[in-house]
Amino acid sequence: MKKRCVLFIFAVFFLSGFVAAEKITLKIATVAPARSPWEIELKKLAQEWNRITKGQVSVRFYNMTVLGGEKAGVQKLRSARPGQPAPMDGAIFSSLGLHELEPKSGIYTLSLPFLIKSQKELDLVLKTYGKDIEDPIANAGFQLITWSNVGWLSFYTKESYRTLKELKSIKLSLSGMDSPILSNSFKVSGFNVKDTPITKFAQALKSGGVSGFLAVHLATWATGFYKDINYALDSRICPIMAGFVISKESWNKIPAQYQAPMLAAAEKARKALNESLDSSDREYVKKMEQAGVKMIRLTPQELTEWQKEFNMNIDQVNKSLPGAFSMPLYKKIQSLLAS
Repeated sequence: MKKRCVLFIFAVFFLSGFVAAEKITLKIATVAPARSPWEIELKKLAQEWNRITKGQVSVRFYNMTVLGGEKAGVQKLRSARPGQPAPMDGAIFSSLGLHELEPKSGIYTLSLPFLIKSQKELDLVLKTYGKDIEDPIANAGFQLITWSNVGWLSFYTKESYRTLKELKSIKLSLSGMDSPILSNSFKVSGFNVKDTPITKFAQALKSGGVSGFLAVHLATWATGFYKDINYALDSRICPIMAGFVISKESWNKIPAQYQAPMLAAAEKARKALNESLDSSDREYVKKMEQAGVKMIRLTPQELTEWQKEFNMNIDQVNKSLPGAFSMPLYKKIQSLLAS
């Protein structure tokens, strides 16, 4: 009897240790600015995942800038040595990081100027052709959890402008985005772009080393960079995408019965973010204007002129930098949105 009791106690301790070993902490690098609505929604998602998995899965977020930027974030998704786990299980990247992760995804295609002009159009494009982008990412070994539109591209400058020619004469930075493809695409299009490391961008902006940058209203407000510029474009050029990916190795550690509900929760978070995007953008514009930033709002005629010139730039980039974006996907999206 005593022997059976000892065996039972041993089995309980053994099984308890086994269950504890099954707990999973996902380390996720993120470009979401601290204390932004985006970060708040991600933390809610982490709590929901923990609830869905009955405490088995927890998420720990790491600031991408602190890690060294998106290119460094991509490297941290890969093991430094065979047999060793990668430093990060997943990441929330902008288009830049997703392109670095898998250039074949053609992710920059979604951000070609004036191709997609509303959230409704973006939702239709992702519903129709999302697999064209997702499949290469999956083939590279990553599970796409969800997409998100984090805002509409804007130009922030110290000098005023009305025409694209005037804007192209201003020395711009990609706000620390270390992407040769993106930088070269702007240079081929005639922009005066200065390559600035992420660690030196803030100082370059303050000192006048650059006179402007590209970003979205959310990031410009959250980082405080609006304090160093005088003008901001308040016209929709293109959506700036973000994608939440987790390595398949890490994703497959999660019990299968939880994966579908976790993806559904991520989709719910995506919808909440997208639905609040317009109102939050208006709020950031209002705050920047109150801080003294002047908004440049293009007339319909000016927008038409910008679109014509950008369309010519797209052809130039495609010829000079093949692979920067997917021309077949570009044509399909054009056809879809024209119908």
